[in-house]
Amino acid sequence: MQQIFALVDCNNFYASCERIFNPKLEGKPIVVLSNNDGCIIARSNEAKSLGIKMGVPAFEIRDIIEKNNVHVFSTNFSLYGDISQRVMNILSGFTPEIEIYSIDEAFLDLTGIIDMNITDFAVNMRNKIKQWTGVPVSIGIATTKTLAKIANHIAKKKYTPFLQKRKI
Repeated sequence: MQQIFALVDCNNFYASCERIFNPKLEGKPIVVLSNNDGCIIARSNEAKSLGIKMGVPAFEIRDIIEKNNVHVFSTNFSLYGDISQRVMNILSGFTPEIEIYSIDEAFLDLTGIIDMNITDFAVNMRNKIKQWTGVPVSIGIATTKTLAKIANHIAKKKYTPFLQKRKI
């Protein structure tokens, strides 16, 4: 039996967590700052499209922030940890073979447990996480963890905007 792995990665995790409690932020640029509000450590897609880079000191891009009404947040690690745990609990309902890779990523060993179309399985997982937590995710599925990571990267860049437009 061939192994099948999925990498589930929360999209723009810290920004997505902030949107859970303020849905009016949907579609607006968001950045999250490091401890002591020094550097950009997370960005929404809208902030990325403004050219805001990771690790840049916030004071260096104050003009961009003010001109574009970028919403700026201090880190809230207790919130992010709680939301992460909720996502991981949902994932563990799909398979007991879960390896938490980071606060917003996990590998799932799906070998032998999928009794439906793999795409339908992934869409079901993605929809359940979004519905139950408010966090959008990208999922890459392949025969190795490395390939699942690459597939996730492709899914995030190529297919997530398409799926969001279609409300899938």
